[in-house]
Amino acid sequence: MRNDTRDRIVSSGMFAVPGSKDCGESGQIMVSLLLMLSVFLLAVVGFAVDLTNLWFHRQAAQTAADSACQAGAMDMAALAAGMALPNMGFTPGTSANCSTGVGTICFYANANGYNGAGLSPGSPSNSVTWSFPSSVPNVTTPPGAITSYPFLKVVVTENVKTHFLYTIHGTSYQQVVASCTCGTTQAPEPAPIIVLDPSASEAFTESGGSFSIVGGPQRSLQVNSSDANAIYVNSQGIIDTHLGGPSQTGSDVAVLGGPSNESSNSGGPFYGGTTGHWISGALPIVDPYRGVGAPSSVKLIAPLSGTNGLSVAKANGGVGGADGCPDPNGCTEYSPGYYPSGISVKGTSIFLPGIYYMNGSLNAAGGSTLRMATPCSPTCSSLSTTTGKQTDGLMFYFFSGSISITGNSGTANSDLPVPVTALTCDGSAPTSSLGMPSMLNGNILVAQCVANGTYWDNGGDTTDSRGNPGSRGLLFYQDRNNIAPSALAGSGSLSFSGTLYFPSVTLNIKGGSGTGTFILGQMVADQVNVTGGGAISMALNSSSSTQLLKVEMLQ
Repeated sequence: MRNDTRDRIVSSGMFAVPGSKDCGESGQIMVSLLLMLSVFLLAVVGFAVDLTNLWFHRQAAQTAADSACQAGAMDMAALAAGMALPNMGFTPGTSANCSTGVGTICFYANANGYNGAGLSPGSPSNSVTWSFPSSVPNVTTPPGAITSYPFLKVVVTENVKTHFLYTIHGTSYQQVVASCTCGTTQAPEPAPIIVLDPSASEAFTESGGSFSIVGGPQRSLQVNSSDANAIYVNSQGIIDTHLGGPSQTGSDVAVLGGPSNESSNSGGPFYGGTTGHWISGALPIVDPYRGVGAPSSVKLIAPLSGTNGLSVAKANGGVGGADGCPDPNGCTEYSPGYYPSGISVKGTSIFLPGIYYMNGSLNAAGGSTLRMATPCSPTCSSLSTTTGKQTDGLMFYFFSGSISITGNSGTANSDLPVPVTALTCDGSAPTSSLGMPSMLNGNILVAQCVANGTYWDNGGDTTDSRGNPGSRGLLFYQDRNNIAPSALAGSGSLSFSGTLYFPSVTLNIKGGSGTGTFILGQMVADQVNVTGGGAISMALNSSSSTQLLKVEMLQ
């Protein structure tokens, strides 16, 4: 009975007895399964190690591509600003690689572990190449007049050693590729005073009196010259930015060359306030108006006389004067259009809003005064039929000649001082920190209020549009090929609202003694020479209305 029970238990497989027939075959499936699982897990770990290694190399390659691309784009921006870069190592518009290992792009790629010597099959190696796309999706290309090749693409490729992936791909090395597209784009920003000359000694000079800057961006003055004496201030001069910047607590003076700091400046002091600094070695800023076209359509208008204009009779001058003529002795009124011989102002002259295309200078001396006309306010002249607006203004474009305000200009008789609120687009008073009186006399001109800080005309010479209220755009625009000297002086006061743009010449500004010169807007010139014993005060525009060239990562 016991034997029968044992036989039933054994035959049922509950346990095996040594020497029995079944014990040599039991557990084989389990061993095979464990072996397969071990191999599978080992393969998973191996693939994970390879993929992780590839991921880390991909991140490193991306870092190298990003840094090399940004460095190259910075060089492109500096080149567009006129800065000489003999060791740049690449030519915008020409695709190349780092097989020679020189230049900015290669230096920054190598600093991040990629020498760019070239790819070698079956061995650890890498390449660094670059090209210049003509466009980038969803990015507006800057005007060709500013830069011909605004975009740069850098590609870093590396052969990375693997251990398990070769079973799939048939090779021990896998390629990782990283790319970065960056370049120079235009973006609306508040703009500083910009002195464009890339190499001149004393590109910005201040000789006597006080030159004060209020508000605007953190950088109030940018001098692009690389010369060690790019800024010169004599012992009687003062650069005062203690009320500059967004918070009016002080703004910066920046120069590519020197002096290296305000204390090494041989002349007068620099007052930067609590947040203003003197910055040497600052990268240059590209001329923001280089791509702005001339108002060529205005030249198609029938030429106008630049000697007489329309005489507004004495009876219509002073209080109640036609189109705002402020002089009881009468005014000469000018209309916008083409002036083939320029304009010579005598006595008090008023200018209707619009574009003045000048093939000659605007000369004002000998007791002259320049004013904006106020169409049909308080009464209409024979040139006006529609009441003017707060946002009206003018622009003088100098194809030849320039602006010349000298002598005792700005001191003619006036029964109608201009409220300071006429200078702004929205009718508000300028910041009180500027120290402007509530009512102004002397020479007073304002630019058009436009959306993008340039100018607007019926001929569509720019893509800008009327401001609502916008900001004052270009007041004086001297052609880039015009090197006629400019002069803003006179013993009377000067009050301008708008941008003074003289890209190829020195802008000479003289503060009238005891009167003051006030400029609301911006100043862009090849060089700037500030003289005189009076005060010159500028309120920089704090709105983002100027298209500045900036370096950005795009893709």
